[in-house]
Amino acid sequence: MFKMNREKIYKMSIISIIILSLLLIGSLFLNYINEINRTINNVEGAWLIVYLIIIRVSLLSIMAFYIFHKWFSQEQLFFSDLPFLFGSFFLILIFGKFMDLLFDLTFFTLPADDVLFLLKIRFFIAILTLFPMMYLSIGMILFAFSLGEKYKKLKNKGFRNKIRNILLIIVTIIEILAVIFAPNTIVIGILLPLFVLPSITTIVWLFYFSWKNKALSQVNTKLLSFAFGMLLISQLLRPITQNFVGEGALYIIIVEIIDFFVFVLIFIGFYLESHYTD
Repeated sequence: MFKMNREKIYKMSIISIIILSLLLIGSLFLNYINEINRTINNVEGAWLIVYLIIIRVSLLSIMAFYIFHKWFSQEQLFFSDLPFLFGSFFLILIFGKFMDLLFDLTFFTLPADDVLFLLKIRFFIAILTLFPMMYLSIGMILFAFSLGEKYKKLKNKGFRNKIRNILLIIVTIIEILAVIFAPNTIVIGILLPLFVLPSITTIVWLFYFSWKNKALSQVNTKLLSFAFGMLLISQLLRPITQNFVGEGALYIIIVEIIDFFVFVLIFIGFYLESHYTD
């Protein structure tokens, strides 16, 4: 009975967050509807971008639904469970893609202040998207330290969890404050790789370490290490791609197609288990 009540509360909370987030993003689309129409009517390839992102959002929605369904099928529900963390990752990413679509459809028509405003919102969502994976990563880093004799206090799981939460809060607050006080798009452009790339690198290490040490057998750590490695490479190659093809629709289409395959790999990595052998 207790599990059923808690499950109902969690489901209602997730649904409420989804509805509220969609309403907020929908209000942004309505606010910039004239700029969106101008882009769609005048920029070649705009409709293709819309179709690609809708496909990605649909796929991410299916992934998130499947993973949360798997979480709710468990006997006990904890926010530290892998299904909840991965489900949150994919769910928040959906809202990020909606913001990407809004930004793509208004970038060419908005004044600099509005572009900065939308970029900051997108950055906040990016921080939230990586939050579940960073929770896992910091926990695994502390666990790796606990294996040595130098950090004996970290052998205590409760103490490790306390340190993990403190570090995660500090990192998140620093990132949020940096975004809030970023004065222009140039600074935002500098902050993005400074925050996102180290986070993805840490996630790659997490799954590589787990694979080498035969941990997190519920997921395919080898594939996840590779998939997040591909995500890291794609982020690094974006400026090069942009220099070759420019900032137009073609660049966005290339980025969306690459990301589509990368996140399919990430989902498959979660879906498959690791079959470690002694």
